[in-house]
Amino acid sequence: MRADITVDDLRSALAAGQFWPALQPLVHLRTRRIAGFEMLARWSCPVRGLVAPVDFIALAEESGLLDDLLLNLFASATDAMRDWPEEVRLAINLCPRQLLDSRLLDRLLAVMQARGLPVSCLQLEVTENSLVQDHERTLQTLLAARHAGATLSLDDFGTGYSSLTRLQAYPFDELKIDASFVRTMDQDPDSFRIVLAVAGLGRSLKLHVVAEGIETEHHAELLKRMGCEIGQGFHLGRPMPADQAKDLLIASGVWRQREASLDTSPFQRWHQLESLYRSAPVGLCFLDPSLRVVSANAMMIDLLGANAGAELEGSTVALLLDRAEHRPLLEMIDQVLSGAAVAPIEFFNSRTGRTSLLAFQAVHSVPGELLGVSGEAVDITDRVGAEHMVRESEEHFHRVIALSPNIPWAATPDGVVDYMGPTFEWQPAWSSVQRHQHWLTRMPEEDRLRVRREWLDNLPSGRHFCTEFRILWPDGQWRWMRSQASPHHGPDGEIVRWYGLIVDISDEHRMQRRIAELEERIRQLEQGPSAGPAQI
Repeated sequence: MRADITVDDLRSALAAGQFWPALQPLVHLRTRRIAGFEMLARWSCPVRGLVAPVDFIALAEESGLLDDLLLNLFASATDAMRDWPEEVRLAINLCPRQLLDSRLLDRLLAVMQARGLPVSCLQLEVTENSLVQDHERTLQTLLAARHAGATLSLDDFGTGYSSLTRLQAYPFDELKIDASFVRTMDQDPDSFRIVLAVAGLGRSLKLHVVAEGIETEHHAELLKRMGCEIGQGFHLGRPMPADQAKDLLIASGVWRQREASLDTSPFQRWHQLESLYRSAPVGLCFLDPSLRVVSANAMMIDLLGANAGAELEGSTVALLLDRAEHRPLLEMIDQVLSGAAVAPIEFFNSRTGRTSLLAFQAVHSVPGELLGVSGEAVDITDRVGAEHMVRESEEHFHRVIALSPNIPWAATPDGVVDYMGPTFEWQPAWSSVQRHQHWLTRMPEEDRLRVRREWLDNLPSGRHFCTEFRILWPDGQWRWMRSQASPHHGPDGEIVRWYGLIVDISDEHRMQRRIAELEERIRQLEQGPSAGPAQI
């Protein structure tokens, strides 16, 4: 409170209409639509400029002018709300003394009635300290407001003196988390825990939870995940005049409380986690920083082959996994705990004969506190078996190709070879183009040029293609191959594809060469002795 402000200054300012309501938006965090506005007092003084509430509210309460100030601001705010959607609520703050005066509530309701506004637009915000002064009269006022149709909000929760018993006894619709906890929850683990606990408490009691003091998008997203439904703070909107508030409503839209609420509270997530651990088709576990088991489902225990006779919760993994084969797993967990990013590993359980893919990661709170290690395990026994069979099949196929290559190939209508099957130097990672290019490097240059010329010359004719060429085999010997291809025609008769096959004809060439040699010797014999000795 500023020392230079007097009661007469307040009376003069009231009479001159220098006070006006600043409206700070209450934003639905999931949709970012406007749920309502909190009315805050502002004083535009010709001498002092804009005066903050902290400088005059206490003096107004001490001098008995607070009710007049509240009604003045309320009348101005409700005037602006005449053409607003009826779902938009206006929250006003009442001090402890005002809660004891039932006549003030009647005056507020009369203002709304005079402007044709439903009482459901009104929300009364009270602090925890208000609840310790004359409990019965306070409760009567709140019940009367609730009966009339207004909603009730408990403001600055966690900073006053209310007990959980009173929180349950009063008919509150909303719980507001104090801004001091929200602003420090990134740096202070205790503040983070308080915000999380209050959010869970409010949602568990079926109350709307509002977080005050949101100044970053990070906080807005984090609070939404905690279960806070409504947010308030400079990041979401500063206090503004009524005309700007109307523009914001038009731009952002209105959140209607009739819409189903999405429960993301810790209470709800606890049940989700319990269900997940019971029914998940994968192994799940969580270890604390001392590597003691906090939770683990049956599948994780089975996949790891843990000591079933040991007490699970609270036991260290070193005690549960005491066989030599678990050593790589324990080393992996230690690395994760030290901050290293470790890739998943395959783990074979000799007791069950099953193989698992295991992944572990360190878990930190938002302020950076190490909470423990989360583990997931997937049974990949069938996959490992299938991969083994595929590798055996690939090796068998490779050997068959090496012994007797019959290689399919295909080409586009214009002759570009775009598919070639595995060859004698088959590599699984090679594409068809890579296999074809490697094949060409094994051909003598004169054969390669000749075959290409023959192929291109044959294309326009559309006739069956056949050629022979040599290829250098891995053993260093040259072998003869025959390549044939036939065109495949589409519905209109045009060639849409060429399909071919390469066959090893080395034995055929050797036989032909031997026959030619024999025929030459026979011819020499038929010519007589002059032809020289026969060498058959």
